[in-house]
Amino acid sequence: MKMRYLYALLLSTLLFSCDDSTTGIGDSTIAGGDSIPAGSAIYTATTRSILADSVYARTSTAYLGKYTDPQFGEFTADFIAQFNCGDDFEFPETLQEVTGITLRLYYSTHFGDSLNAMRLQVDSLDTIIPEGEMSTFYTSVDPKQYYNPSAQPLARKAFSAKGISAEDSTYTYSDNYGYTQSYTSYWQNIKLPISLGQMMYDKYVENRNNYKNSEQFIKNVLKGFYVSCTHGDGTILYIDDMQLILNFNYLTESSSGKVDSLAYGGTVFAATKEVIQANRFQNSDRLKELAEDPTCTYLKTPAGIFTEVTLPIEEIAESHLRDTLNAVSITFTRYNEKSDSKYQMGVPDYLLMVRKSDMYTFFEKNKLYDNQTSFLAQYIASGTSGNTYSFNNIAALVTYCINEKKSGKSDEDWNKVVLIPVKVDMDASSNITGVKSNLDMESASLKGGEKDLIKMQVLYTTF
Repeated sequence: MKMRYLYALLLSTLLFSCDDSTTGIGDSTIAGGDSIPAGSAIYTATTRSILADSVYARTSTAYLGKYTDPQFGEFTADFIAQFNCGDDFEFPETLQEVTGITLRLYYSTHFGDSLNAMRLQVDSLDTIIPEGEMSTFYTSVDPKQYYNPSAQPLARKAFSAKGISAEDSTYTYSDNYGYTQSYTSYWQNIKLPISLGQMMYDKYVENRNNYKNSEQFIKNVLKGFYVSCTHGDGTILYIDDMQLILNFNYLTESSSGKVDSLAYGGTVFAATKEVIQANRFQNSDRLKELAEDPTCTYLKTPAGIFTEVTLPIEEIAESHLRDTLNAVSITFTRYNEKSDSKYQMGVPDYLLMVRKSDMYTFFEKNKLYDNQTSFLAQYIASGTSGNTYSFNNIAALVTYCINEKKSGKSDEDWNKVVLIPVKVDMDASSNITGVKSNLDMESASLKGGEKDLIKMQVLYTTF
């Protein structure tokens, strides 16, 4: 009898290693007359599109602009940002005059037309952004809670991603193996009222504790900015760095040994991860129409449309009461895009499958997929399994949901998961170390909806 269970364990291991191309195992006969039935079964899952009105986006990248897509409609992006101050910051003791203040937005990538004419506006925040307020980091954040729309803006500027308003520098990177790569960084300089810079220096003279740390700086000197796009359509900037540059002149020691030589300098306050930066995304009602499309389902980022999947867990449970589930696979096929847009959106590289009840807390708690209640699939663009996202073994999820249902702790979404486009962080060995919401302009339409059911293959053994 012990030998029988050893064979069963070996067979279970073999089945577990099968991928979604396995067509079936059939009965397995073991020498000595012991037989362990093993096989496969096909079930179907249903899918539908659901609107993602907002996503958790605690990120160092800010998005700015407006783009109207022929398929997905109008999308706008703006943001609010605070600026950091080093601990016990000091201005030069001999500072003579504040000469200017500039907001600089750096970006290396954008979506849309690089020469399209746009206009941005900078407003000053008059209310502190609450550090512990989780809703601040959702892309539905309302900037009107933190600034006065009726107040005079600090600045307005016409710009284009790579036009005459943009400045740039090209950098070359080389590693020890002879690999060389060049990239160009662009930035927009937005001149702010010199009175703002003077106010910042006056706060320093008034009480140096106002610059003791970033918390005191934000509370007593500068609460932050709201940056929005007021005119133009066709460009979204992906801003990866922001600096507030305060320029001044001051006295320094001359050749005579006296402090009487006029010099020019500046100091930089950066928008860093230690302070708050929050994006707001808005989509037009066109997404509602697409979400009701019965012929397929959609994925659209950022904060647009996800695909909900209802898994046939109850049917699987009833059909395999005496069985062990060795592998459960499901594949989602992407349709080739037919959009006539001049600027095609990218295809999401990764999809997160997560239980619907966990779709918000997964990101809020900065979780990593665990292959039990959350899984990751990478887009396969070509080959025999091309144009697909495959989840090769979600047996642990099916078993988890079955046990939850038996315990009486399940809710109405106990058998539902959501497919969410994500970006991943990797270490030097290409191990995935982080999963976050995909905030780039990307999309895909998937086979499913009312038109097609999605096949699930179950591999099992009976003891």
